[in-house]
Amino acid sequence: MSYCINPRCGHRDNPDGLSHCKSCQTPLLIEGRYRLLRPLRELDEWEPSEVFEIDDQGQTKVLKVLKKKILQPLFEREAATLQTLKHPGIPQVDPDGYFSLEIEGRQLYCLVMENIQGVNLDKWLQQHGPIDQAQAIDWIRQLVDLLAQLHKEELFHRDIKLANIMLRPTGQLALVDFGTVRPMTSTYFAKVAGQRDITSVVSPGYTPLEQINGRAVPQSDFYALGRSFVYLLTGKHPIDLPEDDTTGRLTWLDQAAQLDAWFVQLLDDMMAPFPGQRPLNAEVLLARLNNPSLVQQTNGNSEKTKIRWLMAINIGLLLLQLFVGWQWWSARQRMTEQTSNRPEILGVAIFPSQLGPTS
Repeated sequence: MSYCINPRCGHRDNPDGLSHCKSCQTPLLIEGRYRLLRPLRELDEWEPSEVFEIDDQGQTKVLKVLKKKILQPLFEREAATLQTLKHPGIPQVDPDGYFSLEIEGRQLYCLVMENIQGVNLDKWLQQHGPIDQAQAIDWIRQLVDLLAQLHKEELFHRDIKLANIMLRPTGQLALVDFGTVRPMTSTYFAKVAGQRDITSVVSPGYTPLEQINGRAVPQSDFYALGRSFVYLLTGKHPIDLPEDDTTGRLTWLDQAAQLDAWFVQLLDDMMAPFPGQRPLNAEVLLARLNNPSLVQQTNGNSEKTKIRWLMAINIGLLLLQLFVGWQWWSARQRMTEQTSNRPEILGVAIFPSQLGPTS
C-alpha cells in the first residue's frame, strides 16, 4: 500500500507498484526515496499537520507533513532542534531530513525522523492502570536526564504530557513532538520581561499558569512532568483532580497508592504554583531522586531556618529595648547632674536706696 501525500486528493490510498497516485497523479515516491505506507493518526483536513509511517529505502521512519504555512517557523525550529540533539530518548533526524515541496500550487513542509517503536504512556495507562513508586522513580529519572540534555542546549519542551512520552519495547522512554520547543534566547527573555507577544502552548491539566500567560521558563517543564506522573500514579487526569483554594496546589495524594513522604514532597515541589518554588534545574532534581534524604534535609533546614530567624528577631528586639532603656537612663543621669551643679538661690532683698531717688 502506498499513500498519496497530497492533502487535497480524494482517494489517497494506492496499491503497491504505482509511481503516481491513481487519483491525482501526484508522485508516490517523495524526494526519490520516501514512500508513504500508512497514516499514524486519523487524517483531518482541519489539522495543521499529518504524520505517516514511511519506507526510506528499506528502513521504516516517520514523516511529519505541515500543511499550514503560518506554522512553518515553529516546524523549522523543531527540525533544527532534532537535528542538533543527540540523545537516545529523542527522535533522530538526518541532516537532509527537513525539506519542502509544492503540490498543486500548495507548499508542504516535511520532516523525516526516526520511528520510535512502542506506545505512548497515555495509551499504556489505559491498558495497564496506575504505576507504583518504583516504576515512577525509574521513569522520572529517565525523563529528567533527557530534560537535562535539552535544557543544557538552552531549549525547553513546553508540551510534556503522557501522549508525548513513548515507551519503547526495551523499557526506555522517549520524548516526542518537539513542535513547541523554545530556545532560551536573550530575545525570548526580553519578550517575557517586556510582556510582548509570545506564542503560548496549552495542554489543559499539564500547563502551568506562567506558560498560559506566554511566560514559560525551563521550570515549566518540571511542572508538566510532575502533573504527568500524578496521572500515572492515580489514574486520574490532572484536570479532574481538585486544587487547594489557599495554596493552589493539586490535591492528589488520597487517590494514589502508598508513597514515601520524600517522593510526594518531590512531586509537589515540581508542581508548585510559582516557578521559583520548583527545583532550580534538572541536576537538582536528579540529586533529589538519587538521594531522598536531600528532600528531608531541605525541609528540615527550612524549619530550622524559620526558628533561627525568629530567634534573631527576638534577640534584636531585646537588644533594641536595652539600647533605648540605656539611652533614657543616660539622659536622665545627665539631667540630674546638671541640676545638682547649679548655684542655689535662696532669695533677693531690694532696698529703697538701690532703686534710686523717688519723686
